[in-house]
Amino acid sequence: MEYLQTLRDPDVWERFYEYFAGREHVTKRELSQMRRLIDAKAYAEPLEQWLANGTFPYANRRIINKMGSDKKRVVYTFGEAENLLMKAIAYHLHRYDDIFAPNLFSFRVNSGVKKAMAYLTRRQALAERLSYKLDIHDYFNSVDVAKILPMVREVLAEEPLLCGLIEEILTNPYVLDEGEVREDRKGIMAGIPLSSFLANLYLNELDHHMYDEGVLYARYSDDIIVFADSGEELAKHKEYIEAFLAEKGLTVNPKKVATSAAHEAWTFLGVTYCDGTVDVSEASVRKLKGKMRRKARKLYRWKCRNGASDERAIRAYIRHYNAKFYDNHNENELTWARWFFPVITTADSLGVLDRYMVSCIRFIATGKHTKANYRLRYDTIKDYGFRSLVHEYYLGRETAENSVG
Repeated sequence: MEYLQTLRDPDVWERFYEYFAGREHVTKRELSQMRRLIDAKAYAEPLEQWLANGTFPYANRRIINKMGSDKKRVVYTFGEAENLLMKAIAYHLHRYDDIFAPNLFSFRVNSGVKKAMAYLTRRQALAERLSYKLDIHDYFNSVDVAKILPMVREVLAEEPLLCGLIEEILTNPYVLDEGEVREDRKGIMAGIPLSSFLANLYLNELDHHMYDEGVLYARYSDDIIVFADSGEELAKHKEYIEAFLAEKGLTVNPKKVATSAAHEAWTFLGVTYCDGTVDVSEASVRKLKGKMRRKARKLYRWKCRNGASDERAIRAYIRHYNAKFYDNHNENELTWARWFFPVITTADSLGVLDRYMVSCIRFIATGKHTKANYRLRYDTIKDYGFRSLVHEYYLGRETAENSVG
């Protein structure tokens, strides 16, 4: 019996729920929503619609702000029931993790940024090497469906029902755009639970080539970094990677290409490495500062329009960033505590952000950046709920060390 057919069994869903509940950083809100949908057997309708009729609902096309910037990107979503079904399928697809090379760190069990940095930084004489880092432009939505489908069929040869469902989702040319049906070239559809596995699969050959050749290389979805002992060797790797991507119909984002010489800093996945020290990258700090500044101005204007108190506006600001840093309920956006804290080895950039956030909080009170702002004392800001990034970072390290001990 194929996996899709087993999803008719409520016990299978209970096992999936137990897996989901056991994941790190799953919020009560996420668990509550999943519990509600499973109890209501919300998955049954889209499941039977596919198994019995071979049809599946259209995706919704949305335009959202890119994480950490004001730029827009296209994502796709389905309804709650369809999304739940695809989450269960994505969980099942982890059984194929062993087809991927050890230098791929995205969307795999027991993998991630921490493992990626450990994989790179444990190499001897890493500081002596040159690097080339690139980002693939609009990767998910640029994948050539005609090229990835043979890969999906090969991997899922023993699961024709699941393979057929994925093929239907990818090849259906129609989407709902603000309620209207229209045609769209959507690639592997950024935003849907299945896209992570497909993003890993599309460049699997490149990953294996680099690993088999003994090249120090790492990929996390659309981010790639490669190292070499000489400029000639680095140029060779660069040429191979860019030719491979071009053959796949993908383009490099020229604004995110970077090279480094020996003992120069290099950046990957939002963190910077230099001679053994890992910190939050300057770009990540700069982007967050911009967001902090704009949010503070927005709340100051809101406070003035509505005659709200300083405390109310400041508490709203602090709640927003506590969620971003520590307690985000949006499962598609990782908190800083989840992304950066396990990786960095210094709190220098966190200290910069702490000071900048406090200055933004004081701006909300006065609308100015003057010495008078210091009348709002730091202890008062803490009473309003402010949590220092530096403090939380060291607290997390202490907790982790105690748990190991």
